[in-house]
Formats: sequence, C-alpha cells, structure tokens
Amino acid sequence: MAEIPTPSTGYSASSGERPLGVTILALLQMIGGVIGIFGGATSMLAAMLLGPLGLLFVIIGAVLLIMGLLGLIVGWGLWGLKSWAWMWAMIVNIINIILAIVQLNIISLIIPLIIVLYLNQSDIKSRFR
Repeated sequence: MAEIPTPSTGYSASSGERPLGVTILALLQMIGGVIGIFGGATSMLAAMLLGPLGLLFVIIGAVLLIMGLLGLIVGWGLWGLKSWAWMWAMIVNIINIILAIVQLNIISLIIPLIIVLYLNQSDIKSRFR
C-alpha cells in the first residue's frame, strides 16, 4: 500500500518510489491529454461543417491536439519520475492556467493550479532531479 508522506515518513530522493500524489497527478495529466486530443479532433471535424468559420475551429483544434499530446507525454514522464517531466509539467500547466484565466473558466483553472503548487513542494521537486 502506498505511504502518504508526512514529516516523519517523507520520501527521500534516492528511494526510487513514486509518491502517491505524483501518481495521481500523472493520471490526471494523462486524462487531460486524452480529453484535449478528443476535443481537438472534434473541433477539427466540426470545422468541415462551418465553412468560413471553419478556420477558427481548425486553429482551436490544432492547439487542443498539441496540448493534449503534450499532456500525455508529461503524464508519462511524471509517472516515470523523468528528470525533464517537472519542467514540462510546469510549462504545460502554466499555459493551461493562462488559458483558463483568459477564458474566465474557473473550473479549468483548478487542476493545473493544484499540479503546479504540488510539484513545487521541495520534497516533490527533488524527486525529478
């Protein structure tokens, strides 16, 4: 069973175990990636039906596809505690935070904000070095 880190049972950077929180965030990142890919594909399919407005939907769809693919890759990297995953998780989730703010979408703001805050804890950040 996974151990929840506390001050007395914190994970050491050399233990090789993935913290439960990182596992959950990796899964959330991958789920978000799949949703982004689905949304991007749907947007691009809708573009075929919209005539002149279709270009806007192609652009939106392309952005969603790229962010979805990045989300899947970052989720995989977080799962494996890859050294590059921390920085890419920051980049992807800060972009998601900015997009949520621009769209005035508070719901879409919550998960990327939690991921950024959690990954910036010193004991978690040290796991990706």
